Amino acid sequence: MDSYRHDSHYRRDEHKPSQGQHWQTDAGAFVRESFRQNNFWLRIMQEHALFIRLGLPCDETALIREAEKLEELFRGLRAELRRLPHKEEAFRCFNNEVIRALGKIIDYKSTVLKRLITCNLGGSNLPLLIDHIRREAIRFRVILLRLQNGIKVPVAEQALQEEIFWLRIMGEHAHFIAHLLDPSERPLVRQSLRFADNFETLRLQAKDLESMEVPRTFENWLLPEKLAGCPLPPGFGDLPGPLLIPRLVRFNEEVIDLTKEIRDFKEVALQLIEACQVLSIIPPLLADHVLREAEMALEDLRIIGRKISNHDHLRQDDRESKDY
Repeated sequence: MDSYRHDSHYRRDEHKPSQGQHWQTDAGAFVRESFRQNNFWLRIMQEHALFIRLGLPCDETALIREAEKLEELFRGLRAELRRLPHKEEAFRCFNNEVIRALGKIIDYKSTVLKRLITCNLGGSNLPLLIDHIRREAIRFRVILLRLQNGIKVPVAEQALQEEIFWLRIMGEHAHFIAHLLDPSERPLVRQSLRFADNFETLRLQAKDLESMEVPRTFENWLLPEKLAGCPLPPGFGDLPGPLLIPRLVRFNEEVIDLTKEIRDFKEVALQLIEACQVLSIIPPLLADHVLREAEMALEDLRIIGRKISNHDHLRQDDRESKDY
């Protein structure tokens, strides 16, 4: 089980979210965000392949070999990223390479998930865990595709997307932790389940805000999947556009506060696991993995918090200038 230990080749802070970097041009912003996303998520994807492999039955040799290939693929991309010049052209080429790699790991996770939910695969990988990590890969690919194609998302819509995504991810982490703790660790199990309930409460509130502020999202949800990206017949798409309301500023702060709490909880849990002071089947690398994701969640949420606060202040200034 040595593969479950920390990756000694990389310091923990190498993949901590970056802070204090600002770019003055669109090209600079593209490079900065491309690096930020790749620097974090490439390691996460590599570890996903490892976690799946270690949870497979030993006789599933084809799936095990494919997981090993994916680990090597993302390990190589991480090495390439470290050598990459911080130039727009270089990152455009690199992002395309990563997008192709993400297609491979999404397909692999989909294969594993399908076999799990049709009772054709054993092992210790929970179906929701595979769905969880597939969602992360899909989102990572969408982020890169947006960057590559210059797709801008309205602030209100982007804020709710970020919040709903991370609320679900953090809530599921809490469930997974409760599941992997020894049942005798009753206080920690109860604390994990309370986190799960709190994150689910905020996620449902975020869905309420989404239907109020971005009504087209609900309309799109009602359409069949095969119509995604296709021209729609008359009568669709005439709903109001995304609306940013002041309540969203406070909601973002509430999401950040709860995410800080689970980040701190995960940090303590990692220390206990490394010191062998807690009974669980959570390996140190997995504990560190979910802690890093909480830190990335906080960075994403703070970025969107600054966007909605600035947008709200601009609207307030505009109203005051009109009144004057």
